[in-house]
Amino acid sequence: MGDYTIGEAAAMLGVTTKALRHWETLGLLEPRRTSAGYRTYGDADIERGAAIALYRGVGVPLDTIARLIDAPSHTLRTALARHRAELAAQLHAVAEQLDVVDALIEQTEKGHIDMDAMKKYLGDEMPEYQAEAEERWGDTAEWAQSQEKLAHMGEDDFAQLQREQDAFADDLVAARDAGVEAGSDEAEALVARHREMIGQWYDVTPARQLILARMYVGDERFHDAYNGAQEYLLGIVEKHAAAQGVDTANPQW
Repeated sequence: MGDYTIGEAAAMLGVTTKALRHWETLGLLEPRRTSAGYRTYGDADIERGAAIALYRGVGVPLDTIARLIDAPSHTLRTALARHRAELAAQLHAVAEQLDVVDALIEQTEKGHIDMDAMKKYLGDEMPEYQAEAEERWGDTAEWAQSQEKLAHMGEDDFAQLQREQDAFADDLVAARDAGVEAGSDEAEALVARHREMIGQWYDVTPARQLILARMYVGDERFHDAYNGAQEYLLGIVEKHAAAQGVDTANPQW
């Protein structure tokens, strides 16, 4: 049976002697003492220390290890399963952040937004809208998607975008004036067309489309873009969202 010094034990476990002393103060690992007061670690101490090091290596806090190290196997299994779920959630969050960062890196590498072309076709107020949108949504994946798209657009692209918007607004007004009812095939086609237009920039669900349509009604700066038919657009979008199971009283982005 081995008798190891604190330095030898630390080397075997891949930790520092300071860590071993800290574990001792927490009651996690209690080595024997020689007559001279030196710590000495046996094989059982090394085995226990290896378990502690393993749990620490996967991020289990020391106070949790203190509760689990001598717990029954089913208790340990439950706690580790919970810890695994927490790690998986963190991994998902980090993966999403990496996607956004990658998109922003690509944006800086491939170019910048042609603000002059944007203003020429979409109006002088577009830089103001951009700044406001960045303040509200700048930390989202959708913002990164939209900025990547904008960075690759030139004057012809903005001109085409404006033509599509104008044509949609004209068709929206015509449908409203013709009494096209929400939920009808013609209205549903307009809703799908509107969602496709937004979908050029980022992924759009019926709930997100409803939130945006309400914004168009609430913010008068969007009224001209829809030739005054923004309330009709909201009506047909809301009908569609409800049919898709969206909680229209509290739609979630």
